[in-house]
Amino acid sequence: MQGSRWILDRDRIIWNCTGDSHTDTIEMAGNQISAIVTYGVDDEGVLSLHRELRYPLLRTLPKDTHATLGCRYDEIQSFRVNGETIREFPYRFVFDGALHIYSQDADGLVTVCRSLFPCRRHKAYIEHVTLTNRSDKAVSISAREISLRSFARGAKGVYPVEVYSSAVPEKDILPQESIVNDLVFSARLPMEEPFVPDGAAELEARMELVHQLFYNGLDLTTGDDKLDCMFRFAKLRAAESIFDTAAGPLHSPGGGSYYAAVWTNDQIEYAAPFFPFLGYERANEACRNALELYIPFMGENLYRIPSSIIDEGNDIWEGAGDRGDAAMYLYGITRFLLANGRPEAAEHYFDAIDWCVRYCRSKVSRDGVIASDSDELEGRFPAGDANLCTSCLTYAGLLSAADIAKELGKADKQKQYALFASELRGNIERFFGAEVSGYRTYRYYNGNTLLRSWICIPLTVGITDRKEETVRALLSDRLFGENGLVCQEGNSTFWDRATLYALRGILNAGHSDEVYGFLQHYVNKRLLSEHVPYAVEAYPEGNQRHLSAESALFARVITEGMLGFVPRGFRSFDLRPSVPAALDCVAMRRIRAFNDCFDITVRHTGNGYRVCVKPLDGCVRTYEARDGEILHIEL
Repeated sequence: MQGSRWILDRDRIIWNCTGDSHTDTIEMAGNQISAIVTYGVDDEGVLSLHRELRYPLLRTLPKDTHATLGCRYDEIQSFRVNGETIREFPYRFVFDGALHIYSQDADGLVTVCRSLFPCRRHKAYIEHVTLTNRSDKAVSISAREISLRSFARGAKGVYPVEVYSSAVPEKDILPQESIVNDLVFSARLPMEEPFVPDGAAELEARMELVHQLFYNGLDLTTGDDKLDCMFRFAKLRAAESIFDTAAGPLHSPGGGSYYAAVWTNDQIEYAAPFFPFLGYERANEACRNALELYIPFMGENLYRIPSSIIDEGNDIWEGAGDRGDAAMYLYGITRFLLANGRPEAAEHYFDAIDWCVRYCRSKVSRDGVIASDSDELEGRFPAGDANLCTSCLTYAGLLSAADIAKELGKADKQKQYALFASELRGNIERFFGAEVSGYRTYRYYNGNTLLRSWICIPLTVGITDRKEETVRALLSDRLFGENGLVCQEGNSTFWDRATLYALRGILNAGHSDEVYGFLQHYVNKRLLSEHVPYAVEAYPEGNQRHLSAESALFARVITEGMLGFVPRGFRSFDLRPSVPAALDCVAMRRIRAFNDCFDITVRHTGNGYRVCVKPLDGCVRTYEARDGEILHIEL
């Protein structure tokens, strides 16, 4: 295992520089901006800083997925100490939801703390700088004003783009005294007034959001500090990437390319089942907005829905054909509605659910599985005419659709959906069940002869007929490497979404002790080594971008993997605990699903688990469960 560069200190991570040159990259988002910051030290030990700022509301071209205004900056604000311009030598980097860089000048006279963060509600990114005299004598500090303006032509006019910092008049600073200065990067619509922020207030607003997402809902305690910390960071990254658009708040992947747009996999399959648990209403609103955008495309001719709706809801992208998008939508919307716990919302969206079921029915092949042109990898790897992922997502979506139909008193639809699910499950086994590379597992498509990472998908939807051999294959060196699962046996390309589905699926299969070491390896790699502290998209494509929904998938490794949490009604859910023996107790507090708030605590007993459910009224209910047993909980 690669050694950790960072160390964990409660809910922050710290890199203490030791002289080696290194840079890393992180993405942070506010409501109207996303900042991709590359930071570190160069070969001389001097601060290196590059910012790529994206403004989702400032479209550069109409009806283009990638047409978000982007601005790049390498210049570092300079300060003069005793009349000389200093170079900054970092000795510590800290991330706690904002990035803090601690440096000193070559003579050790002053320290410079830069706090880097996107504004929570404005089209601005700030570097809030504090210089402190660390010597035993007064020092003179000064800085020139920075006032840069350029203009970018876009779909909504000409956008003013500005960089500003006020001058620091030359002043003697006594020992241990400090001065504060803000460097502000912003852009705006032509008729908007310039934004003049208070850096300290904006930093406080950013940290209020961090605290809210860390602790106000779905707070995890396992005794594994790294796991708990990465879970908190995952909640932040999953929920911060929500941008104000003409269609209302929309969750978007980020990564420098994907803003003010939604996808059926990232936003609806990956993130929507997770967001109701957070108690962050902006995230739930973003889910509803994403779901609404697809409804106009659900025609009676049963033509496919688009893979993505782009440009603030003004256009579509469907370049990969049918990726199984209706199956993704069916799976995500039903899980979201059940966990959200509002019958009126489920009634509102029921026609969309039924359309997806009818569409999937229309795509049943002569072998009884669901045909699609591709899958979420959009042709990067072969998927045949019918792939395992699309059929499994359809199966899981049908089960949840049947639960919704039951809750709404639609008995005929419940029966219809349940029967379709039963038929499909049998056909998944008959068509995809196969021996591949010596493992009695699944082929991903007809003609597939190499192990694929997505053989994990049946385990995540409760299909465990081939679980033993599938787990063996997933954890073998044919698939699991230094960065998690590779997409295909013999290929080095990896996508974190497959690893995160696999970790969840292996836990669902009851192999918690066997997979825990792999989970620890993954957490150490992502939280404390490179591209910290979030799940990433892929490599080599995108060079491990911090796409937002992958962090939702990481959190679901715990909620749906370790706890086995599956919503079954507007006030009920199943639990199937699968907790590694190394973790004596797993507690999930302030779960804000089902229009309620409650805690779940799982402890090991001699041959299973003791599960305590504590709602707001404080009346604790205790359940005993054997290994592998499913508990049905009614709130």
